Amino acid sequence: MKKYMHIMLQNTKKTVGISSFLFLLSMLIEDADRGGILSASGYEISKRALGTLGIGLVFGLMSFVYYKKNLSFLMQSVIYMGVGCSVMLALTFLLGGIPTDKGGAVVLIAVAGQLLTAFAIWVISYYRQKKLAEKINRKLEQRQK
Repeated sequence: MKKYMHIMLQNTKKTVGISSFLFLLSMLIEDADRGGILSASGYEISKRALGTLGIGLVFGLMSFVYYKKNLSFLMQSVIYMGVGCSVMLALTFLLGGIPTDKGGAVVLIAVAGQLLTAFAIWVISYYRQKKLAEKINRKLEQRQK
C-alpha cells in the first residue's frame, strides 16, 4: 500500500505540473489573442489557477484506479478519463475558462480542445509506460538466461 501511495504522489506531481504548464500556455495564448491586454477582475486568474491545481490533483489521484486488479485495463481507463475529464470540464465551466459568451461553436471548440488535449496526454503517457514495461521485461528475461 505504501508503494502505491508513493507512485500515486509521483503521478500527482506530474499531472499538477502538466496542468500548470497548460494553464500558463493558455494564458499566453489568451493574452496574445487580446493583443497583449489581458485584464481580469474578482480574482479571475487566481480562481482559474486553483481550478488548474484541482484538475491536476484529480488526474493524479485518480491514478489509483490502475492498481485495481479486478478491473480490466479498458474499464480502468474509462473510469480514469471519465472522472478526470468530467471534473476538468466542470471546473473550467464554473471558473470561466470556457468563453460561453462567444457562442455555441466556440464552446464546442473549447470543450473538444480540452478533451483532445487530455486524451493526447493519456495516449503519450500510456505508450511511455508501455515502452518502459517492455524494457524492464527484456532486462528481466536477460537476467534469467
